[in-house]
Amino acid sequence: MESKAGSIIVLSGGTSSRFGADKSQAILGHQQLIHHILMGIPKEFEIIIVGADPLFTPASYRCVQESPVGGGPVAGIAAALELCVSEIVGVLATDMPFAGAHMIHLLSAMTSHDDAIMYVDSKGFKQPLAALYRRESLENALSKIGNPHGASMRSLISDLNIHEVQMSPEIEKAMIDVDTPDDLVVAMEYLAKL
Repeated sequence: MESKAGSIIVLSGGTSSRFGADKSQAILGHQQLIHHILMGIPKEFEIIIVGADPLFTPASYRCVQESPVGGGPVAGIAAALELCVSEIVGVLATDMPFAGAHMIHLLSAMTSHDDAIMYVDSKGFKQPLAALYRRESLENALSKIGNPHGASMRSLISDLNIHEVQMSPEIEKAMIDVDTPDDLVVAMEYLAKL
């Protein structure tokens, strides 16, 4: 098997309560959100999807599901980590369709002292669901939490040594988070300019 720079966990489960339907299946342009994510992930990464198989032949990936289903992002990460062999593990939310392309920039900026590296927006908000982590650091953080079902990302990353990378205005636009139908309209406008 070809050696990869890291693994990317794509969290496609989620309840999508604010969106009103399964966000990963929402159509952006002519493709589902999750297909945009998969197309944007650099070849340097192996892909592990938490959730149903998106049936996307242009990308190579494996699927896993947290048990019980609906446990939230931390439970999804815990399930996917069991398939990861890479030292570096990325986490991407399915509702950030353009974030995958920017993961390679994080990889080149990560140092040996970092437990994680993640983008921070102009308001100081960290993006733990568009970030890279050391697998060992994630495993240690998960062991402190215990049962990951329903645990928050904030609790998972609270003790990590995080290298913060300030988003450029261009990256901040690319990091659009599709939580509502209105966000999907903004994402469509962004896609039209690419």
